[in-house]
Amino acid sequence: VSTQSTGGNDTQDAESDVGEEQDVSYEEEMTKRREESPAEKNRRKRFKIAEELYTTEEVYYSKLALINEVFRNRLKNDGGEYMFPEKVIREIFINTHELQNLHVVLRDNLKDRIQNWQLRPRIGDIMKSIAPYFQLYTDYMAKFENAIKTLNELAAKDDKFAKIVKDLEADETHCQKLKISQHMLGPVQRIPRYRMLLEQYIERLEETSPDYPDVKDSLEKVALAANKANDNIAKLENFQLVTQLLSNVSGLGMVMERQENAAPMVYIKHGKIMKMSRRTVQNRFIFLFSDVILICKIEGHGKYKCTKRIAVSDLRSLADSSDPNMAHPFELITKKCSFTLGGKDEDEKKSWMVALNRVMAGGQAAATSSPQRLGLVAPVWIPDNGVSMCMNCERNFTTILRRHHCRACGKVFCSMCSSNKQWLAFDNKTGRVCDSCNSILSARDGFDEKARKTRGLTNSNFFSGTIEEPTDHEVSSTATKGTIQSGLISGFVLVKLGPEKDYQKYWCVVRGVLLHLYAGTYDKKAKKEMPLVGWNIAEPDETDKVQDTTVTLKVGHQGLDPMFLKFTSEPEKEKWYEVLEKATFVD
Repeated sequence: VSTQSTGGNDTQDAESDVGEEQDVSYEEEMTKRREESPAEKNRRKRFKIAEELYTTEEVYYSKLALINEVFRNRLKNDGGEYMFPEKVIREIFINTHELQNLHVVLRDNLKDRIQNWQLRPRIGDIMKSIAPYFQLYTDYMAKFENAIKTLNELAAKDDKFAKIVKDLEADETHCQKLKISQHMLGPVQRIPRYRMLLEQYIERLEETSPDYPDVKDSLEKVALAANKANDNIAKLENFQLVTQLLSNVSGLGMVMERQENAAPMVYIKHGKIMKMSRRTVQNRFIFLFSDVILICKIEGHGKYKCTKRIAVSDLRSLADSSDPNMAHPFELITKKCSFTLGGKDEDEKKSWMVALNRVMAGGQAAATSSPQRLGLVAPVWIPDNGVSMCMNCERNFTTILRRHHCRACGKVFCSMCSSNKQWLAFDNKTGRVCDSCNSILSARDGFDEKARKTRGLTNSNFFSGTIEEPTDHEVSSTATKGTIQSGLISGFVLVKLGPEKDYQKYWCVVRGVLLHLYAGTYDKKAKKEMPLVGWNIAEPDETDKVQDTTVTLKVGHQGLDPMFLKFTSEPEKEKWYEVLEKATFVD
């Protein structure tokens, strides 16, 4: 035990001595640097920059070799023939063969220079000789986006190709846990790195140095290529982001198919949002791009299914909404479909409206002072639960008397009040319309659908001025969206119309001294109207046998059964109490 203890102390002492020697060496180095002259300091830093140029060139060359040799060879059979069409091979690899030949020369020259730096401490001559060939990068960057697209499409269609890519990307020796597409981005990122290192190098180089003219000339040539590269890097990063996002969305169809000279799709914003459907509020996920909006169903695990695709060119306007079925709502008006969306709070709502206005301005979406011009722009549909009766004849809807939406104004009617058909330019076909819209469209257009088609009035020339569009006054008189019933106070309340009754949900409105109970927020006629003068507003007592008394009010009158109003919170209850209490007195 004693021997082991002594040996341990000897080892500790030996390590301590080494540490002291290292500390002394470090201190000597730092002292030496502090005593350096400015010229000596610049010479030391120039070498460090040259050394970094060489070491990063080694890494970059290995990426070129991975793409041009390893990946290319895996696409060949045992006989050395490509297993895939030559056209596809050319599109994927572009000119990586020429780039590899260029950079093997640059790498070897830099290696030799670093090893013999004391004899020839300069890099300008090497970079000047290679700089004219950087025009190869112009071709690479121009074709890079198409190369990635070809690679992804072939991987999606060909299982053999997909397996080769997957196996290579799983090979940590070669790919180092990066995708092939990320390695292919290397040439685009390399040129800006040359520029940065040369700028650092020339800052520490005297103008009288024989290396200065060559470095300056190289930097000018590299800067031109780097400017193009920076523009392309931003475009390519956007392209990769768009591709990555859309890879998680099904049901897209041909959304990625673009015309040859079309501007690229630019990512703007994405996130969760609420959408009012015909029957209920739905959780949805929106992807907003420069030329298209994708409204998707959330499937879980980062996957989505596209349920609606809207071209930015079809956007018409945005408007605040007072829809009580949704928190923080706003209306998105488009040429072919319009609906109500909502954010989780007011800031999120404003953020979406700002982003949508931005793409509308960038896409030069058609603006309109009257977003619900009949037949020209799709209306926002009133949800089914917003009405309990026909918005014309006021008959109550039942399982037999069903709801029908007017395709022109978005209101809800019975079948008898919406039995007409009119041509709708936004949909490029005929659709069911209410009696009121039918009168306006017939008077405005002067002929029916058959006559319209005979005269060749299609969707394209409908917007070109063939007929006169309605004025704001003509539309707003009857064809605007239905009005939500409102007054001194309004909102959804659970109402119990007697001790033995069950609670029912009503849209309650106080106007003057009357309490109106509507079955739907857009109903023209209330289910029940109650004069409040002389009634007593109080909290329930034990004899009422009412639960949740902290959020419930009792509205009673001598000789009549009391009514109970149940709210969602105590603050809401207090707000209603103040209004109801005032309504029970006449000034």
